[in-house]
Amino acid sequence: MSDRLVRIPLIIGLLVLGACSNVGIVERQEGWLVPGDGLEIKQWKLQGRLLIRTEDILNVNINWRHNGAKDELSLFGVLGLGRKKIEIDGKSISLDDGNGKKISSNDVDGFIAQQLGLVVPITALRRWVLGQPINEEPVLKIKDGFEQLGWQIKSSRFRETVIGVMPHKLKISKNKIKLTLIIDRWER
Repeated sequence: MSDRLVRIPLIIGLLVLGACSNVGIVERQEGWLVPGDGLEIKQWKLQGRLLIRTEDILNVNINWRHNGAKDELSLFGVLGLGRKKIEIDGKSISLDDGNGKKISSNDVDGFIAQQLGLVVPITALRRWVLGQPINEEPVLKIKDGFEQLGWQIKSSRFRETVIGVMPHKLKISKNKIKLTLIIDRWER
């Protein structure tokens, strides 16, 4: 089956899910204390949808569990098709392609670039999804977010969760790479 035939049902499925409900979603209000304002969250889980735009468009569902230096990400299409599992433990990363093939590397961001075909700093994304810049790098505050490592991270829509007020929609972009992450669920 061609990639295009797989993507069409995926896009339709994401549009249907996206049309469901916006209950509890609000714009950022003046004076709110959100993770980007200095709160530290050591352990979290998120479920959502990720749209990646480069020359092509890719839509995936994402489940991400973070606990200290360990991250587990599952990326999959409609009905769980094409499930890929990424595990990051400190400075090493492994990818399970869902067909029993597992590969690993000690260069986390380089590995992601090689396997996905695009340069996305996943080590920085660990904090960016919380609306927080990484501590070791300069940061520039911009409307609805910040700029870091040449990337713009914008989060203007938030949701009350068990963790607190957390980003619901993030837009992360650099040059021709545009990521839109809609987080449907946050957990501890």
